[in-house]
This record gives sequence, C-alpha cells and structure tokens, in this order.
Amino acid sequence: MWRPKEGSPRVPGLPPGSRAVIAFLSLLAFHVAHILEEILGGFVILRKLGLAPFVAVNWILFCIPLVFFYFWLDGRRWARSASILYAGVMVLNGLGHNLMTLATGRYFDGYAGGFSGIGLAVSGMILARSLLQKRASGSAT
Repeated sequence: MWRPKEGSPRVPGLPPGSRAVIAFLSLLAFHVAHILEEILGGFVILRKLGLAPFVAVNWILFCIPLVFFYFWLDGRRWARSASILYAGVMVLNGLGHNLMTLATGRYFDGYAGGFSGIGLAVSGMILARSLLQKRASGSAT
C-alpha cells in the first residue's frame, strides 16, 4: 500500500476544497478538452504531423503534468515548481491559440483550440497563483 514520505505534510492535511487541487484538476480537464478541440478543429500542426503522431506527442505532454500532480500531492518541492511552470506554459498556450486565431482569422484548419484555451489560461493562472501563495507562506503542499 502506498504511504507518503515521512516527515512532510501530505494530502490528508489538505482541505477537501483546496483551491490548488481544484485548479490543477480543472487545468488537466481543460488540457484534454484542448487536445480534442485541436483534433476536431483541424489544428495546423495536426495537418502537418498526421493524427497518430499528434496524439502520441499530446499523450506524452499530458502524462508529464499527471506525474507533477501526483508528486505535488506527495509533497515534493520540485513538483510544485514544475507545476507552476506547467501552469505558465498552459496560460501561454491558451492565449496563443486565441491571439493567432484573431490575427489570422482562421479557426478551422488553422489555430483551433481557442475555446478551451480560455479555460487553460484561467485555470492556469489560478493554479500558478495558488501554488505561488503556498510557496510564499512556506507550506510544503
């Protein structure tokens, strides 16, 4: 049976409605929605790579933050830093899709991903802020 590492606060001490946990889970959900939106909207990179390589790359890019989430819940400091970086990248990803759609005027067969990109940007900002506040307060989680 899994047990947390001795000596540092873990999930049982986390309040059930923790803003950071909810923000992380919503960011992961928007990440999945974003990948599906890119596939259904014909994102420009999808057309160049093909469906199978695009899905394979995105599967890896989705599994990495799952590892961050697990180890952040386990209280690893590096995972909190990596999660802040992930949140920042997702904010830029979400904003980038919207800016490119506005700049080019092309959504379908162009820069699809703008609708879920709004969710990525908002939940990413909330996650980064929550994790940065926890870092400033000295909390391990």
